[in-house]
Amino acid sequence: MKSRFFLLALAVTFMAVGCQKKEGAPDMAMNAKADSMKTAYKAVSDAWDAGKTDQFDKYITTNMVDHDPMPGQKPGLAGMKDMVAMMKTSFPDMKSTVDYMGVDGDILTVRFHMAATNSGAMMGMPPTGKKVNVQGIDQMRWENGKFVEHWGVFDAMGMMQQMGLMPSHDGMPPPPDGAAMAKPEEKKK
Repeated sequence: MKSRFFLLALAVTFMAVGCQKKEGAPDMAMNAKADSMKTAYKAVSDAWDAGKTDQFDKYITTNMVDHDPMPGQKPGLAGMKDMVAMMKTSFPDMKSTVDYMGVDGDILTVRFHMAATNSGAMMGMPPTGKKVNVQGIDQMRWENGKFVEHWGVFDAMGMMQQMGLMPSHDGMPPPPDGAAMAKPEEKKK
């Protein structure tokens, strides 16, 4: 009886170890895919800040679909490149910082903030010389080693308020030049 119990326990142990190895392989592949997506986004973000849009070709498909384009933005990768060129003209010192990055299947979600000085014309408006610090969220879909779709939310109203081009919704004057938005962690203090 004891030997049967021992053999049964041994068989269950081997099956459990075998299942772990089978389950581990897809997990490793998913982790590698997630790492590739994160690395690609960081490279695109760095190229964005530097105004080196030619580097986007490595990470974004030509016919990428932007579900939330800026007003007047052309479709695809060409439209994204034009939009970045416009932003770089308006905010030559722009610096984006990733605050959070997470992957769910083939979707990468990023929460970021951008700090910059409006020292160039923007969409027909003269430069204000004011500093801005605005937050945004990007979601990018990954397929065959490149981003193929983008959804994004950017605090354009907050940016306009910080530039003094729009009154704040609470009736308060715009924040002083260089005033940075507190990160959620800093607001708790």
